[in-house]
Amino acid sequence: MLAGFRLGWMTAVLAAMLCVFPEAGPAQTAETLRVATIQRAPFALRENGGWTGFSIELWKALGNALGVTTEFTEFETFPEMLAAVQAQDVDAAVANISITHSREQVLDFSQPIYDSGLLILKPINDAPSVLKTVLNPDLLIWLGSAFLLLILFGNLIWLVERRHQSFAEDGYSKGFSEGLWWSINVVTNASFTIFTPRTWAGRMLAYSLIVIGLFIVSAFVAQITTQLTVGQLRSQVDSYQDLRNKRVGTTEGSTSARFLQQEAIVHTTYPTIGGMFAKLESGDLDAVVHDAPILSYYAQTAENGAFTTVGRVFQPEKYGIALPQGSAMREDIDQALLLLRENGTYEAIRRRWFGN
Repeated sequence: MLAGFRLGWMTAVLAAMLCVFPEAGPAQTAETLRVATIQRAPFALRENGGWTGFSIELWKALGNALGVTTEFTEFETFPEMLAAVQAQDVDAAVANISITHSREQVLDFSQPIYDSGLLILKPINDAPSVLKTVLNPDLLIWLGSAFLLLILFGNLIWLVERRHQSFAEDGYSKGFSEGLWWSINVVTNASFTIFTPRTWAGRMLAYSLIVIGLFIVSAFVAQITTQLTVGQLRSQVDSYQDLRNKRVGTTEGSTSARFLQQEAIVHTTYPTIGGMFAKLESGDLDAVVHDAPILSYYAQTAENGAFTTVGRVFQPEKYGIALPQGSAMREDIDQALLLLRENGTYEAIRRRWFGN
């Protein structure tokens, strides 16, 4: 009797509590995650006012599997983006983020999402032509000085040989033009094909001009040959070993910058990848070193089609999703990645951006 009374009393209490605290159902709105990214085609790029790319599409598929929505935040540089993840200002970062020992010390990473490495990009037609070499400012100054010397000798030969039949009864204008033409012929032919000076001063001028002409012609040929040789040597880039004594560029805080520093290859770093490509296009750089898929994509999509990748991929590396240390999402993201690989979603996204 007492036991039945107690059971009835507990049932009544539980019923009252359920009325006051109704059973919790599923969340009405999905959790919104703050995800950092950066312009790095074909992994992350803006298109039609939104974000797309391999890493972006993969993250969106992960978000669907995890039941979360995403708010993307763009950063200008890699160091700024990774610092935001480390400071937990964002929940994750996606792009072409290499998993490295130094980054793993301050961040967490998902399982690898892409296998990559470093590559070299250079202009296709970077070997100088003869015309381009002749139009070199230094060489033009040298040629201008040589022409002024010919003008001087043209005036002097007219002055000392003006009674010669070649100048007889001619005024200064025509006499100078004949003297200049004579000077040019002496320099190029090293002989007196137009007329032989009769005066002692004229012959001394002629002999001097022959000697100077030999020097002028020899120096001109040497300058052209040197410029072409240096240009050819500069254009020969088949591997990163050929980058020494070249004008090499990459981005700040990148794995490529660290590699070039380890190999003692002199290089210039730029805050943004756009700035790096701009310097290559303007001719300020002979080559750039960066992530292989990014350089390959740029070479294929550049408007002028004037760039190509050379050599093989070196310094293999893996990309991952960067997370704050101790992130509670890491296990869920890894499980979702495995699911996307098993159901074919990952492969479909990869082929859409990189083909077979």
